Amino acid sequence: QQVDGPSATTLKYQRQKDERVDVQKKTFAKWINSQLEKVTEAPISDLFTDLQDGQKLLVLLEMLCGEKVKPERGKMRVHYLNNVNKALQILEKNNVKLVNISNNDIVDGSPKLTLGLVWSIILHWQVKDVMKDMVSVDNDNNY
Repeated sequence: QQVDGPSATTLKYQRQKDERVDVQKKTFAKWINSQLEKVTEAPISDLFTDLQDGQKLLVLLEMLCGEKVKPERGKMRVHYLNNVNKALQILEKNNVKLVNISNNDIVDGSPKLTLGLVWSIILHWQVKDVMKDMVSVDNDNNY
């Protein structure tokens, strides 16, 4: 018996996976834009392509860390790789755990690894803010 194309179950699974990626992509882009608007930076419209050159990533990390970073402005792949590499170094310095994410992955626009990178950033800084708020409330209650 010959099978023509993927099964209905496979198609349904793929559709659900695509929907999940779309939701994460939009949600993560909104979070990044909420951070970028604090420094009057133009918003991103496509998470996967707008982070490829590393410039928005560096602006985001500069805002989150308070560390001034000068991105390379060139339009060649080597400039993009250098910018993303700077961003990855900043994340490492701030103890953001990244597993198997390289500058090539982000420059290539890998959906899975770009989502992983952004999720790690959100998790690190949102949890940090929540913990800071909890400590602040706790300190207020002790006086």
